Amino acid sequence: MSYPPSPRRVTDAAEALGLMGEHPFAHFFTSHGGPRVTRIPFVTDCEDGRPARLRAHLNAENPQCRGLDGASVLVAFSGCSTYVSPHWRADTTRGGTYDYEEVVVRGTARLVEGIDAFRAMIDDLSSLIEPQYAEVGEYPVWQTSMAAPGYIERLFPHITQFVVEVEGVEMISKLHQHFPSEDRRSVADHLSRCHRDDARAIAEKIRRSL
Repeated sequence: MSYPPSPRRVTDAAEALGLMGEHPFAHFFTSHGGPRVTRIPFVTDCEDGRPARLRAHLNAENPQCRGLDGASVLVAFSGCSTYVSPHWRADTTRGGTYDYEEVVVRGTARLVEGIDAFRAMIDDLSSLIEPQYAEVGEYPVWQTSMAAPGYIERLFPHITQFVVEVEGVEMISKLHQHFPSEDRRSVADHLSRCHRDDARAIAEKIRRSL
């Protein structure tokens, strides 16, 4: 039996890219020098409609920077998730679980030199993330050109910038696919009454998949 089960696998690259864009703050896993993880935002560059490379940076003091060039790495983008109680199904005899979506990227890290590349990465991160908070107020997207004179130059020596050359992408969407329709509708109805944004988002995804 393969894992994850086939119904939970999403092969549409556009869906994976959508999740990666909406949830760019991902877990960055490395194993050189021992297993480590840091949560950082990533910019995704595409080729032919598929993820080709990820761009990011770390604090230069982070132990993950040592030996990073050429290392095999894993990046996990977490989408919406929610607990599902057995009480919310038509059949209440099976235990509780979590429904969720995620994208896991495997690849090879390469260090990147140059302050211009750093400026471009920060500008691209701002252009990706700041519009997601547009309801806070009418502000232009922050760009490095708005920084105080010398700020970027002072910051640059204290970061390590890198790319991840993408070698594999796997998206998992666990939305109660193995359950009868009546159970899935009941779960969606209960989640839609929850005050948690993720729960309501999962409810809508379950309804769309029915």
